[in-house]
Amino acid sequence: MIYAVGFSSADVLIPVCAILMTHENIRLMLEDMAMRDSLTGTLNRRALFQLGGSALAGCQRRAQVLSVLLLDLDHFKQINDLQGHHVGDLVLKDFADRVQGVLRRPALLARYGGDEFVVVLPGTPSDDAKQVAERIRNGTVAQPDRPVCHVSIGVASSVPGHHETLAALIQRADKGLYRAKDAGRNRIEAVGA
Repeated sequence: MIYAVGFSSADVLIPVCAILMTHENIRLMLEDMAMRDSLTGTLNRRALFQLGGSALAGCQRRAQVLSVLLLDLDHFKQINDLQGHHVGDLVLKDFADRVQGVLRRPALLARYGGDEFVVVLPGTPSDDAKQVAERIRNGTVAQPDRPVCHVSIGVASSVPGHHETLAALIQRADKGLYRAKDAGRNRIEAVGA
């Protein structure tokens, strides 16, 4: 025997839709967490290569320049050693927040590792990228309860028509970063193709 139960389709569909929406929200939240650095809230390395690689491919298709900044906090190890990792963590978080405040869409900011960050600037030629780098460098001022932390920055830009990978651009920016460190730190150095 079949008995009719007094439920309307709305009585069934509304809870089912709510469950599905909850599952979708959880999926999106987990996806976002998988792409973010837990300390700084910036993109993580995995997301950098996924999203930055897509941005580079788009720029290559449109024959546009994409620039990469590799940022490294000067003497960060001393902050951790002398003041503790909790202070170092605060410095990293503050730094990431200040850099994010300088950037405009469609720029990407990712923690590359330790105290290194990468900025991806789609559609941004080298001279404009150096101006962004200068705004970042000037934004690293001391705060009353935080140590002074300067930044060295390497800049590399893609060449339209030359299909270079994001990893290769970061490697070139790394050469600029080490030139900046060797020249006295708290500097910006661009490296050509």
